[in-house]
Amino acid sequence: METVTPMTLSDQRPWLFQVYPELKEKIPFCSLGEYPSPVEPLRRLGEKLGAEIWIKRDDIASCVYGGNKCRMMEWIIPDAHKKKRKSLVTWGALGSNQVLSSVIYGTRDGFDDITAVYNRQPYQPYVKRNFLIATALGVKQKFAGNSFTYLARLAGTYFGKLLSGKRPYLIPLLGSSPLSVLAYANAALELKRQIDAGECPRPDFVYVTVGTGGTFAGLLLGSLLFGDIGKIVGVRILEPVFVNRPMVAWEVNRTLGFLKSMGVDTGRARIRPRDINLVSGYMGAGYAEKTPEAEESLRLLDESENITLDITYTAKTMAALMDHAARNPGSRYLFWHTLNTVALGDYTAKLPGVDEVPRCFQNELKQ
Repeated sequence: METVTPMTLSDQRPWLFQVYPELKEKIPFCSLGEYPSPVEPLRRLGEKLGAEIWIKRDDIASCVYGGNKCRMMEWIIPDAHKKKRKSLVTWGALGSNQVLSSVIYGTRDGFDDITAVYNRQPYQPYVKRNFLIATALGVKQKFAGNSFTYLARLAGTYFGKLLSGKRPYLIPLLGSSPLSVLAYANAALELKRQIDAGECPRPDFVYVTVGTGGTFAGLLLGSLLFGDIGKIVGVRILEPVFVNRPMVAWEVNRTLGFLKSMGVDTGRARIRPRDINLVSGYMGAGYAEKTPEAEESLRLLDESENITLDITYTAKTMAALMDHAARNPGSRYLFWHTLNTVALGDYTAKLPGVDEVPRCFQNELKQ
């Protein structure tokens, strides 16, 4: 695959701080990746689809752990330090990439008291890997088999630490934090500068996975603030009750309010739910469930471009892009790759066996 040479980045401070320098003293930040992440043409895939396809390689943005969580942890972990928190509480589905990124970057940044609260999800091979890495890193782990127990255990964990004086920091679900949204507003500005520098043409459509919505909301906000980077299309991989147009609009508008509280008046009007392009129909039977279209896009990207996708998130987004491209020949697309594809050999070399973990997890991992 041909790689476009990235523009020179003089330092790793956010592009956002150049536009709004007043934020630099108010919002802590610690660079965890190497930016800008590359933009590359997917020529062989484009030839198959009759469209021009590009990819934004956030999957390799860090040599430690890439994907969209890396960008977000650059803002979340420093915020925990700024608030003088002594422990982290993270939460997500069993095998969650958010939990794993919280654990990897939290331990690397000096947090030795981390608790993960998990909910059940359909088994995929990465579930066992992610869970065992967190186990090997010494994370305390709790499991809930249903949503009610899950929220109760999360609340019990957080308030238990609070009462014991450990000053916990609750890692937000990444759609529920203005800092997470700002991370991808900054990423949108990064892409805008790559387009302006001639590293890639402006796409007609930018396709991105939508879980809790932070990445999608950030790209929408960045396009609103810094200029058109193409129509942002989010592909929903959770049930509508967890992510929908009004919720994404709320995430964008709340972040605009957060910027104003930081002394930045962007002068931009609030976004409306009807302005948001959120695509449904590719999730399948449920979260992390396989679909034939996702399996086909995963296979095709591997064979044609040597690009790794996953069945839960990115393969479903690529399936949506491929479907749209087949109906709109001649259009130009950019696929924003949000999965980590960096090898985790340093973490997987000495993993415990499944029989060594608490019994409540064993049945979930033996599939």
